[in-house]
Amino acid sequence: MFTTSSMELISVVVLKEKLEALVSRLVALGIFHPVDIRHIEAELQALSPLHIEKEYADLEELEVKLRDVSHAFSFSLAPVRTVALSSYAKIKETLLEVDAAVAPLLAQSDELKEQLKTKEAILSQVKEYLPLPIKGKGYFTFLDVSLGEIEEKNITVLQRSLVDIPHVIYPVKRAGPVTVILVIGLRRDRALIERVLKDLAWRKVEYPSDSQDISKKVEEKINAEIVELKKNVVSCHQALQDIGTHYNEQLSQVNSFILLKKSLLEAKKYSCSTERTVVLSGWVPREERRRAMNEIRKIDPLSCVEGKKPEELPIPKDEIPVKLVHQAYLKPFELLINSYGIPRYGSIDPTLFVAISFLIMFGAMFGDLGQGLVLALAAVLLHRSKKETVRQAATLLLYCGTSSSVFGLLYGSVFGFEDLIKAFWIKPMHNITEVFKLSIFFGVGIISTGILINIVNAFRDKDYMKAIFDKAGLITGVMYWIALGLVSKMFVSQGRIHSTYLIIICICLLVLFLKPLVEIVFRTKKEKESLFVSFMESTVDILEVIMGYLANTVSFIRVAAFSLAHAGLFFAIFELSKILKNVGGGSVSVTVIILGNIFIILLEGLVVCIQSLRLNYYEFFSKFFMAGKQSYKPLTMRDH
Repeated sequence: MFTTSSMELISVVVLKEKLEALVSRLVALGIFHPVDIRHIEAELQALSPLHIEKEYADLEELEVKLRDVSHAFSFSLAPVRTVALSSYAKIKETLLEVDAAVAPLLAQSDELKEQLKTKEAILSQVKEYLPLPIKGKGYFTFLDVSLGEIEEKNITVLQRSLVDIPHVIYPVKRAGPVTVILVIGLRRDRALIERVLKDLAWRKVEYPSDSQDISKKVEEKINAEIVELKKNVVSCHQALQDIGTHYNEQLSQVNSFILLKKSLLEAKKYSCSTERTVVLSGWVPREERRRAMNEIRKIDPLSCVEGKKPEELPIPKDEIPVKLVHQAYLKPFELLINSYGIPRYGSIDPTLFVAISFLIMFGAMFGDLGQGLVLALAAVLLHRSKKETVRQAATLLLYCGTSSSVFGLLYGSVFGFEDLIKAFWIKPMHNITEVFKLSIFFGVGIISTGILINIVNAFRDKDYMKAIFDKAGLITGVMYWIALGLVSKMFVSQGRIHSTYLIIICICLLVLFLKPLVEIVFRTKKEKESLFVSFMESTVDILEVIMGYLANTVSFIRVAAFSLAHAGLFFAIFELSKILKNVGGGSVSVTVIILGNIFIILLEGLVVCIQSLRLNYYEFFSKFFMAGKQSYKPLTMRDH
């Protein structure tokens, strides 16, 4: 919980024909983070990488085909535990079989949807002119309407000839072998429609002077066709789903095969080879080292397996993957840490400290029982999301709402009303001086914790110069704490300043100034510089320390300022509601209070969250945080 998980580098030399079986087992274990050993061990740089370009191309082709085939189905493909398929040829055969069954239905579905879209467009045009009667050419903006006689035997030919364009054919009346029909199409297709009609001995009929209103009948006909098309689309969709259900197991096998191959290629990408063997290296958590080595030997008893601790390797700590080990209740706070950076391997994990400080600051600045419960309720609703990141953010919001509610009880505030419940502690607006003092004391605690973490990190790295002389080192810490004691004595007791305090502070300043000489004595200075330049740098560093720590400490006044601003906003809203209490029978006044609370929750809630993060990032992390370059990502059957 307080440090990153300890890692070990495992290197395996295995016969080439055993590589896939070995990597498959490591993927199943889910503990192996591959790494290119040539970047760590200089004597292995001459080894050749594995050539996997063709495998990547084949796998990408399969993935595209699977995506094209499976997009027709309304369900996702779940990975299977045991992958029965073992060759690209079998995968392609399966995908071609599914594609042969799906392709005609997809084409039919697309055609039906296009027809449906066209019919609906024509219907909208017809409806636009209802209840007016159907008129001839020139009356409609987008439609072409023709009335005429045609032999009944040619109606089927006419329908086939117009199958590729949007149209409606409505028989008006029959007179022996001749039928009077109404042909409705789009104006853009007029020339084609007229040519087809001419070829079929069409004889135009003029509209009667009273123009019978057949628009309603046309609408009914189009509606019937639309209903039929929709039924056909549903049937087509159901047929596709039936095919998907039939091939679900096989497609899941294909999906799992592709995911497994991705992991295999990811491992091969970091491997290097000789003529007959392959060297595969990766990081595993120290507690998993024995299990990983045992599983490797089960796959190939003749393999050579070696484990090394990071201290035995010529590699900087920031190159080692970082695994954070947290209980479930701390997981949401990883979002706050990762947005700043990954803690370097071997350093103190700040997650627990951030969890405590962030929630205290958020609650102190946004203390209200009612609004805290609103945030908690919003978190409960967000927690229903299927996305893990959203669920983690919802849990974090729930913590914030709880903290706000607790401080609301301490402040005696419910939606800004301070007379509904008794304050269990203080009311910020009535104890302004006390609130500012507490904010400063809290800030001193956070900064001091940052100094202590930095000192511990330096001692863990055996960097004693940093532990003592760093800007957040032991000497600076002692000077800061004594200065705080001196200021406290001046303001609290208003007594005479004891010279001992000043002497210790001067000694600390002198030691920091003489840091270049210490570096020369212990030969820790890497760059050769003149003593004058070094002493000038020390002077600047001392000034930066003095100004920086003063600014860091004063910066925590914003905790008090925002807690007062929170109460001040409520005061402004209630005053406005009092002014409007006689407007609209008091409903306007209530509306102002409700909208004011919503405004405070949305705006100030966001601002307070940003301020809590800022104080952690700039005043706390700046004292000790060392960033790593990569998180621990073991091989698993997942998308890469």
